[in-house]
Amino acid sequence: MNKYKVEFKQTETFIIDVLAKDEKDAREKALKGWENEEYQETGDVDISISYVYDVTETEDPFFP
Repeated sequence: MNKYKVEFKQTETFIIDVLAKDEKDAREKALKGWENEEYQETGDVDISISYVYDVTETEDPFFP
């Protein structure tokens, strides 16, 4: 049996409500809201496999 490492990529979508004078201001305020965790998660989390590495003949740490 071979040893493999599988890399997953996870994407999440969040919505932050802000009052702003223009789009640039909205982006800046949304980033501040993100830092303060004032956001709402929406939709499903998307998970996909990015890469699969064969580490059979390596000294890479392996924890099945």
